[in-house]
Amino acid sequence: MNSRAWKCALVSVPLALSVSGCVGWGGYPHAKNVHESQLMGTWRAQKCHTTLTLNSDGSASATGIPTEMELDGKVTQKVGGDGTWEIDESGDTRQLDVTIGDQETAFDLYRDEGRLLVGLTVGDPDDANRCVLTRQSAAHPDRQGRADTQAA
Repeated sequence: MNSRAWKCALVSVPLALSVSGCVGWGGYPHAKNVHESQLMGTWRAQKCHTTLTLNSDGSASATGIPTEMELDGKVTQKVGGDGTWEIDESGDTRQLDVTIGDQETAFDLYRDEGRLLVGLTVGDPDDANRCVLTRQSAAHPDRQGRADTQAA
């Protein structure tokens, strides 16, 4: 490698690393300023067979949240049931924390062309086992104050 190539590499590598630090997995940027109202409703990930419903009172229900996956993406352990949810604000980024029984799962929040995504990395991030949940419906209170779900 000649001197010019070395100089280019010395400039390019730190630049690429600094840019990738601003972007979440899959190239999606982390969502900022996410509010509870944006998360309420039903979220699904077809690949992982996961459904997550977040209610306005902080309660949640879930089926099929993967806790273990093989390298090929096959889910080997999962959790489901009723629990709670909240937004964890640490620094500039937000996470969705869902607790089902004694299992707490931290979901990352991303944007894809303005659309909010809920992402879960299962196991070692280097294995790239990920689930992306998209919002299927939003919770809207009716006249009696109950939350009904309607297609988004």
